[in-house]
Amino acid sequence: MNRSSSTMILIAMGVIAASAAVVLYFQLGLSAGAALVVGIGLMLLMISLQQPMERRRERAWFEGRLAEIAAVAGDGEAEIEKIAARLNRLEQALPGRVREQTGELAAEVEVVGELLRQVTETLAELESTVDGRLDGVNARFGALERHLREAEETTGRRQRRVRPDDYMEEGQARSSRGGDGRDGVSASMKNSLFVPDTDPAFEREVEHLIRDEQVELHLQPVVTLPQRIVRSYEVLTRLKGAAGLIPAAEFIPVAEKSRLIAKLDTFQVIRSFQILKRLTQRNSDVSLYVNLSAESLASSAFFREFQSFLAQNRAVAELVQFEFRQEALFEMGPLEIESLRAVADLGFHFSIDNVTDLRVDFRRWADLGFRSVKVAADRLLGRAPLVTGDIHVEDMAGHLQRQGLTLIVDRVEQEAQVIDLLDYGLGFGQGNLFSSPRQVRPEVLGAAQAAAGTTTRSTSMGSERAGALRR
Repeated sequence: MNRSSSTMILIAMGVIAASAAVVLYFQLGLSAGAALVVGIGLMLLMISLQQPMERRRERAWFEGRLAEIAAVAGDGEAEIEKIAARLNRLEQALPGRVREQTGELAAEVEVVGELLRQVTETLAELESTVDGRLDGVNARFGALERHLREAEETTGRRQRRVRPDDYMEEGQARSSRGGDGRDGVSASMKNSLFVPDTDPAFEREVEHLIRDEQVELHLQPVVTLPQRIVRSYEVLTRLKGAAGLIPAAEFIPVAEKSRLIAKLDTFQVIRSFQILKRLTQRNSDVSLYVNLSAESLASSAFFREFQSFLAQNRAVAELVQFEFRQEALFEMGPLEIESLRAVADLGFHFSIDNVTDLRVDFRRWADLGFRSVKVAADRLLGRAPLVTGDIHVEDMAGHLQRQGLTLIVDRVEQEAQVIDLLDYGLGFGQGNLFSSPRQVRPEVLGAAQAAAGTTTRSTSMGSERAGALRR
């Protein structure tokens, strides 16, 4: 019973008690005190009778509600028991059904795995066979070259030395003729077939210098435009020959032909990280561009050591970009691409150098970990060959930025080039105009390098163009 009903009953009791007192006082002649006592007694009597009745009604109401709740709870418990029973049946039946449905798939996967193992073994045997035959062919070509050179020397013919730009321009021509380079020929075979003619004595000298680590490292800064603040450096490699420093464009073809490029890259990478450690002590924001050969990525022995070394230096991963020529990227196969992915997984990034074709899928290279693209100033300004696509050259910096890449103009030689390039929205530049490559001080490379570095100096490299200095 609600509160309003109880209030009405109480008021009615009061009215009855008051009425009885009035009747006793006026009709029966009782005194006022006696009538009041009788009225109050009547009031208390009615209250004492009404309270048990009200409690019985409330108890009955609560018992009815509890019965309803118990009935609902019983229904819920029955449903829960049914659901638990169904889950138990499903749990017992699921493993069997899974085994039935996946048994055939597991068998097929096992068969495919066995086939892949056989294919891998066959490819390894084929690769070793091809390498052996290529070694024999290279030996025969070497012997033939020596005979031809001896014949030329007897006739007084002048020996030919390849100019620094010859190798780069020939690579560019092959790249433009071969499209994207995906013609099924490996990079090592192309290098063995298309290496320019060189002097055997020069080849022997290069091999000797690389084996003895007669290598000198130079740094060329990459600056912001137009402020010209140094943000990073590119590591350039030189060999300390008897007649002076040998630029990379001359000895790299020989190193690749003689399969010493991995040893050279190992030396360069280790020394570059030593340089980076010294540079970051003075400026924590400075970074390095380190040139690598695609052939080194294909060497399992080199890559194992290279990957282990990078894993130990992951703390400086954001400060290092390994640089590859665009021609080398076109010639990369699945093995080299997977090597790039493994290096990118360690946090390191890459750069594309010597770009001559802008009609490529830069988004794909960005997904592989590439973060910068270097194009020569003369190519951007239309003074040297450059293959372009639908994007105008002046808008290329913004286009590459949207792809996650930074456009860097290199081989900047004149102030007029900078003035013309500022309209292209470029943020970084590199070239002899800002600073020519400078040798790393011997103390940075350690005492051993200091002793080797004092034996040979060259004064003829100061006026070389940046394009002839770079790999």
